[in-house]
Amino acid sequence: MSSNKRVVETTPQISVSSIKSLVSYRHPVAQLSLTDSRGNQMPYFVNTVRTKCYFGGSRPWFKCVLCAKRVGMLYLNETGTHLRCRECSNLRYISQVTGGSSRLLVRCFDAEERAGAVFDGMQRVKFFHKGQPTRRFKRLLVNKQKAEHLSRYFVG
Repeated sequence: MSSNKRVVETTPQISVSSIKSLVSYRHPVAQLSLTDSRGNQMPYFVNTVRTKCYFGGSRPWFKCVLCAKRVGMLYLNETGTHLRCRECSNLRYISQVTGGSSRLLVRCFDAEERAGAVFDGMQRVKFFHKGQPTRRFKRLLVNKQKAEHLSRYFVG
């Protein structure tokens, strides 16, 4: 990776969907429990907001402590003491810090992994609809072929 920034995929995170039962209009603050490096648990309070959905119901959000932005995911900082949004935590996605042929290689191997999960029966994908192969299935086949071609090219 060409950047010194941390990446989202390797950072501890919490999703608002995992605590949505704790979030209500009356109680906008949710209490979580953070565990530090020594194994001590400490209470951590997170501000939450609910927005109304167009067809009824509501959707919970976290509110970032620093920028007050509504977010669906909070990430643990380097010291493990605070939860912040992706931007305030200065995080990037792996795809943002890889470039050129390595990005293509990562994308193809991810596609090969997904295709492998489909073909091994671990993930359900509809292969055919009314006797014709689906677009998703065709895309999986193309990405699998690209990954095989790249692996022959790079690995040998």
